[in-house]
Amino acid sequence: MRQVTLQCKPLDEENFAHFGRLVRNFALAVPKLEVGVVVRNQMRVVRNTKVEWVSAHYDGEQIIFPHEPVPTVFVVAPPSPLPTLESFRAFLSDGTIGVCLSVGVWHAMPIPVSCDHALYDNAQGSEWHNHTVEIHLPTELGGILIVELPRELIAKTACPLFNRQR
Repeated sequence: MRQVTLQCKPLDEENFAHFGRLVRNFALAVPKLEVGVVVRNQMRVVRNTKVEWVSAHYDGEQIIFPHEPVPTVFVVAPPSPLPTLESFRAFLSDGTIGVCLSVGVWHAMPIPVSCDHALYDNAQGSEWHNHTVEIHLPTELGGILIVELPRELIAKTACPLFNRQR
């Protein structure tokens, strides 16, 4: 099985323009939808630098934003009927910036860098289940993506949100 290694580029407007736009305030950001209504929720993600599954949504945009300021990698590929492993890119956010993925952009789950799991705010259409294509990279493309995380940011800790005293 092939392995394609992705090195992180900085998440900025110019680098990310082909995939969507940056989000600096989740509360004010609204994804554009083709069908359905906007649903806001949260998802907990475990750090995994081996990407085997990706998806693309055709009902509208999707916003993913770190709930706490956790450095995060976003893995994306431009819209196409079927991506190639070489079409994927990795972008590093400092944890204060999220993304709004354009319709049809292939993407993996966000990857928290400085903790072993993190919470993300999510906004997307209520009909996403009916308008999403998921692919298993080993089955469909014969390989996986390996994300090379910046070593200076990697820590073996849980996200600050989950370490707080209740």
